[in-house]
Amino acid sequence: MAGEVREALKGVEDAPGVAKVRVSGKTCGRLRAAAGLAALVLGMSLVLGSLGQMAGRLASGVDSGSFGSGWWSTDWQETPAFRQEVAQRLRAFLAMATGSDLEWWDTASGDTYIVSREGESFYEWGVTDTSSEIAWVEENTATAAPDKHYAADKNLLYQVLGPERELLYSNVPAGAEISSSQNLPEGYNFLLVFRHGRILLRKDGEPVDVYGDGFFTEDSLWDVPGYENFTAGEDAADVTIYMAVREEPVPYVQLNGDGASRPANDLYSLYQHIREMQGFYLLRAVLCAVGAVCLIAAHFLRAERRRAEKKLATFTRRVPGEIWWLAAALAVLSMVFSTGFGGYSPFEFWYYGWVGPTMTDALRLAALLPANAPALLALVWALWLRHITRKNTEREQRRSLLGALSVQARKYLFQCSLSRWNRLALILICLPSVFWLLVLTRILGVSAYDALFWTTFLPLLLSAVVLCWILRKNALLARDIGLLADQVTAIRDGDLETPLDLPADADLHQTAEQLNDIQAGLHRALAEQTRSERMKVELISNVSHDLKTPLTSVLSYAELLRQEPLEGAAADYARIIDEKARRLAVMVQDVFEVSKAASGQLPVHLERLDFAKLLRQTLADLEGPISQSGLTFRMELPEIPVMITADGRRLYRVFQNLIDNALKYALAGSRVYLSLKTEAGRAEASLRNTSREELPTGVDLTARFVRGDASRTDGGSGLGLSIASSFTEACGGDFHVETLADLFTAVVSFPLAEEP
Repeated sequence: MAGEVREALKGVEDAPGVAKVRVSGKTCGRLRAAAGLAALVLGMSLVLGSLGQMAGRLASGVDSGSFGSGWWSTDWQETPAFRQEVAQRLRAFLAMATGSDLEWWDTASGDTYIVSREGESFYEWGVTDTSSEIAWVEENTATAAPDKHYAADKNLLYQVLGPERELLYSNVPAGAEISSSQNLPEGYNFLLVFRHGRILLRKDGEPVDVYGDGFFTEDSLWDVPGYENFTAGEDAADVTIYMAVREEPVPYVQLNGDGASRPANDLYSLYQHIREMQGFYLLRAVLCAVGAVCLIAAHFLRAERRRAEKKLATFTRRVPGEIWWLAAALAVLSMVFSTGFGGYSPFEFWYYGWVGPTMTDALRLAALLPANAPALLALVWALWLRHITRKNTEREQRRSLLGALSVQARKYLFQCSLSRWNRLALILICLPSVFWLLVLTRILGVSAYDALFWTTFLPLLLSAVVLCWILRKNALLARDIGLLADQVTAIRDGDLETPLDLPADADLHQTAEQLNDIQAGLHRALAEQTRSERMKVELISNVSHDLKTPLTSVLSYAELLRQEPLEGAAADYARIIDEKARRLAVMVQDVFEVSKAASGQLPVHLERLDFAKLLRQTLADLEGPISQSGLTFRMELPEIPVMITADGRRLYRVFQNLIDNALKYALAGSRVYLSLKTEAGRAEASLRNTSREELPTGVDLTARFVRGDASRTDGGSGLGLSIASSFTEACGGDFHVETLADLFTAVVSFPLAEEP
């Protein structure tokens, strides 16, 4: 089936007019790395930002009393906030109808508060004596109607009837009726009736259960009288109250007594607040879910993401590490002092004592901090960037702002330091002053003031002048020493062209000139060496090229000569000429390739390849000479692919030369061992054999034209190991030879290739 699919796809690809779009593995890997990093950043930002803002809003108390049964309802009249607002209006009307103040227990906060007969509430936090607040109300509202805050309400219609069914307070328009749900004005759908100490609720014409089992608890939906354990009292039992609420409140303004307008949109504000609150939590929940999906994607792409983090660290490592800590500190300060949802910062919550010393209050204060989502994310990403920078950067490559300042401080202190001669000069200046002070005051009887002037102030003034001159000289000397040190560092790093220019009157001017001479000499020597190497390479290349043409002719004529019917010595001479000409051709080609490798001009085509497969292929191609040699080859090659990055053709020549070297010089009938191992991120191939002759010590066998035995007459050029070393290094690997008596070992190692 798979074969059929491939054939079908091949037919489609080969069809005319079909564009072939190929995405390389490298490009795909980069896209996956970028996607993994973006998923991590986006996911963490969305999750932390959403959770932080929700925690901060909850801790701020801006939604206090809004949670409970039905808080998420799409109908704002089903929310706890609405029920509390209606209950509060009922309490105010009851206080106005009875003409007395009512004590009420707030189940949400647990505090006792007073509802005045003017319809206003005063929280006393457990204290029932409210004479001062009530007096203030009476003094300032004596001439105002008790229902002045509700009379112009455009979202609430009410009627308050006394014990004799007389109308006390109302804002119902003339001709309107709210005594039953069927008679409600247009736009009103909610009706509350308080009669005989109980309330009746109808919404959209349907009754609403208020009392349940008849007992009031903290979990009761409606905080109103009428329960068996929560009655209205005798003075309110004969009061009748009707309240109608709009289905969707409308905004309006109300005029004060002085003619100024003020917002009076309590129900409308409540309606807007509920909608805003629900939208806030819904949006954060959605963002949090999207962030979680991004984090899951980042987890599956973690390998590619780590490569992206390494790439990012190449840029972030240029930033001193202290900058990340500074950014984190500024983010924390912003979180502490920034204004939250309640209009106050976490610091203000603590400063004004709005949070207590309990663990719950401490957790609430902590929850206020992440409400500033930008500061929270700045804190998180500053710490994350510092983490990946330290994780993917070597210690010596890390930048430190404090370290740089420390270096500058040491330079400054060095500039301000005094040498032994400077300190001695200062002592020699100050000691006579002290001596003359004692002489003038004790022996000559000069006043202490005059003696102090002539023996202390004046010499110290002169000493200060001398000291300033010394410090200036020291500063100039320190500057020159610093420039010399920088110049030495530049020369070490390869800068042989920029000289050091010190003023002619500088103390180290001559030293700087000598250093410039050394720099110029190194530059000339390097240029001469480069020119010599270039000439050598050009000479070898030209000679090799010039030899190829006549050598080709010699080979051709030798081949033709061997085809002639020669007999005796003539046939032997023709055979020898052909063999020597072919050996000379190989030697010329080897010399040419060695010279190109030495000059860095050897062309290489790097690619991912299987090291073990290349070794098996090389052994298979040389199976004939190996079988004829009488040597036994032992292989230890892994079955799984060992991927490296190299030029397959050049690396094939490396092991071809090593095996050929073993076939020529290994002890007859001995064993040759070829193994491939992986360790510490590198692949290491080694070839070991026992030499026929004892190998010399202290000789670099990889040097050009160097042979293990100077007495050999096998016709070898001494370039086999040199070519192997040069080709390995050109491919980015390491090559070295180990000898012990007659034991020869060649080791070729490469870094393992990264996954595409």
